[in-house]
Amino acid sequence: MAKAVGLPAAAKGERLRKREHAGGIRGYQVVIDPAAVGLGICAFVAIAPQPRKPAETLVAGLLSMPEIMALHAVAGTYADVAKVRANDTLALDGFLDQPFMLESVVRTETTMVLRTDVERRISLPWSHRDDA
Repeated sequence: MAKAVGLPAAAKGERLRKREHAGGIRGYQVVIDPAAVGLGICAFVAIAPQPRKPAETLVAGLLSMPEIMALHAVAGTYADVAKVRANDTLALDGFLDQPFMLESVVRTETTMVLRTDVERRISLPWSHRDDA
């Protein structure tokens, strides 16, 4: 990485340590191909909670479900959208009953992913293209 940005390795290492300490870098991860580990099915599940129920309770319940890869609070008809991974459609079907086990879920709407054309990771340095 130091070569890519034209810095000596020691200087780059110090910059990384400073960013880690300041919270700018929260950790490191390996990017796994979901299909290679048997999780080839992806879906987005929009979740509508009951009014006047604490959002924290719903979020805690959803986060206990390992099929949920990401959970986003959103504006609109639904309060949350979950990115879900499953082995196959039968496993996804089984998962779709789980949110209703939570006291605060009124309804869900599922969108199956047919293919993923791009799924970008954040990488630095950030570069903007000016297509104008």
